[in-house]
Amino acid sequence: MNKKLLIKLSTFVIFFTLSLNPVTRLTQAQSEQYIAAFNGRMSETSITRNNVVSIFATIVNFGDQTITVESLKAEFVHNGGNARLNSTYTQKFDTDHNSLEPGASLTGTLRAEITNPEAEYNVTIYFWAVDVYHPHPSFGAYGRKYIAAENITVSIVDYGGPSNVIIGVGITFAVAVLGVIVFILYGWIKEKLAKRKY
Repeated sequence: MNKKLLIKLSTFVIFFTLSLNPVTRLTQAQSEQYIAAFNGRMSETSITRNNVVSIFATIVNFGDQTITVESLKAEFVHNGGNARLNSTYTQKFDTDHNSLEPGASLTGTLRAEITNPEAEYNVTIYFWAVDVYHPHPSFGAYGRKYIAAENITVSIVDYGGPSNVIIGVGITFAVAVLGVIVFILYGWIKEKLAKRKY
């Protein structure tokens, strides 16, 4: 049997099996004819700040050339549009194990300590891989995103430290107590001075 035909047939069977298997929770977010990334998911979407979360995704090479998969990334974008709170977590693949042969698939795992401030975020999970199938005329093959999942809503809470509301209440209470103490001292000193006059 022809090797190229065997590769294409086995790739089709893998993809078809994943498509029909509900256990894999397949969410193909992008298919680029030769390279497809899908099944992006997170171990949890309600995250306590500074906890470690596992992020997964799969990429498949449907073509007849070897591709290089450089990293798996998870991009957290603040839902309120505050770009200063955005962050990207990255798992780089070892250079000895980042080649994806024709017909092969790679499931990447990214374990990251989530340090974003308390808020809601929109998460995109993607692979960064070298696209050998659509090279630039001048520069040749180049790296690009292969999105496995997007629009995952994640909420981050911070139980480890006081929130801004609690800090504000604490400061207000401290100022009020200090004001009462100053008022009592002022009254006491005034009374002492008044007694000395007589």
